[in-house]
Amino acid sequence: MTRVEHIPEYRLVVPGKAQSFRSQRAGPYRGQIRAIAKGIFPPPERSQRVEVRLDYFHCHRRRFDMDNVAKCVLDALNGIAYVDDQQVREQVSQAHDLRHVVHLPEGPVDLIKPLRDYDTYLFVRVRHLKNSLPKG
Repeated sequence: MTRVEHIPEYRLVVPGKAQSFRSQRAGPYRGQIRAIAKGIFPPPERSQRVEVRLDYFHCHRRRFDMDNVAKCVLDALNGIAYVDDQQVREQVSQAHDLRHVVHLPEGPVDLIKPLRDYDTYLFVRVRHLKNSLPKG
């Protein structure tokens, strides 16, 4: 007998230019992420481990330091997607330059659907992992 287990994945689109946690615009950007995320996630549990995937679609010449963008996003999701970002067990972030052909090796078609409405956006996916953290 095959057992199929559903692992929830929550998705949100953050329109506009992504911001580094070092940017002067980091505060408003975190606020924008929090406002979008509040209507998507169930109340967080301290024992829940999560995986976060970030895909940033843009047309900018300047290279982005996705590590700094990821820190800003992870901080913004504290208390909404998880109690604390220490619960994030895996984090993957990629920047996709739309001035060139973009190859998406994995991921849902939903990643590119926002291109109808935005020329620059961050697609955030948060998945609850099967094994939770020990309580305490």
